[in-house]
Amino acid sequence: MAFSIPLRCTLRVGAAKRGRGWQRTNVTNLVRSKRDGEHFARVTVNGRQKCLSLETKVFSVARLRLGDAEKEMRSGAASPSPRRNGTGGTETSVARFIGLYNERTRLDSSLAPNSKLRREISVKAIVKTWPDLPNRDARRVAPADCQSWAARAFTEGTGFVAPNVRTTRRGMSVSAHNKCVDTLKAIFEIAREEGVIYKNPASQLAKRAIRRKRLDLPSSDQFQAIVRSVSTIRARRSKDCADMVRFLAYSGARLREATALRWSDFDLARNRLTIAGTKTASSDRTIPIFPPLAALVAEMRARRGPEPADSHILRVKECLGALKSACRRVGIRHLTHHDLRHLFATSCIESGVDVPTVSRWLGHSDGGALAMKTYGHLRQEHSDTQAAKVHF
Repeated sequence: MAFSIPLRCTLRVGAAKRGRGWQRTNVTNLVRSKRDGEHFARVTVNGRQKCLSLETKVFSVARLRLGDAEKEMRSGAASPSPRRNGTGGTETSVARFIGLYNERTRLDSSLAPNSKLRREISVKAIVKTWPDLPNRDARRVAPADCQSWAARAFTEGTGFVAPNVRTTRRGMSVSAHNKCVDTLKAIFEIAREEGVIYKNPASQLAKRAIRRKRLDLPSSDQFQAIVRSVSTIRARRSKDCADMVRFLAYSGARLREATALRWSDFDLARNRLTIAGTKTASSDRTIPIFPPLAALVAEMRARRGPEPADSHILRVKECLGALKSACRRVGIRHLTHHDLRHLFATSCIESGVDVPTVSRWLGHSDGGALAMKTYGHLRQEHSDTQAAKVHF
């Protein structure tokens, strides 16, 4: 049974010196207060006797909590002379474990570059919002300290403002905060693995719920109107931008995945497209060449003429400006590159494809859990629409 020591318990350590009356029990290191019947762990650490409340008057419960309390008190005992490491900090300083975490991240070949970058950003955000953390002794960081940091970091944030940003917000986004929580847990977990601490003080930090936005995607007619608007705009790359809009919507590829594709990735004989994932190693996938995608590819090849196999399929790296202008002309909410990926998944589900299959086409590795959270409501809405057509 895990036992978490509340903050108010630590204030009662050393109660024996204030003349509290104790009643012995038949369990070593377990005593009972004569005044209120509350049970305490009484342990000698480094020649000094310490007492810690077990927060119960029930003997059987106290006996279960005793072992964890003893380990907690002994693990928190100060070392007479902490060793120094090569960076100038002590072997038990949080800075050391931050360094180990960064090193493990750098050497982890299973992580995509973007994942490594996000971890690096999270470490910097933690240090920015908790400046004295690196110099703290990991054995002296309490769960209450972590809780206090979490609340402060979320409401105040790092204070970073991106260049040319139009609107600013105070505090962290839910997504950024949750990544920092995961990172802090991982840092202290390294300290626990090395035996410096008995229990991870950040283990009880809870993530904040992400409020998922309701998908507001264009209808089929509106999407075709957007494509026409993008392709006819008076710009040098209008046709190329229109190709990107359709390719993202017809393939479900992420922007960086799509821009990296070459003609050699198409296997027209087997009707397959191989996509090298950019988010995680498991996002590499081979998907069917869906009919709208096949028609688009045939049109692009006919319009461009013969191209080398190693030529990129898409000739532009982004189309956000053209897409925004087109949405404004059509009179719908502004779409992003990632919204076109949502449009692909939505169209597949509304066409009757099961969510786990769509999830594999998107490059998810969770068996459809994320897709169900994002698109699960579409299945019910589509089901209701189809049910209205049933007559006897």
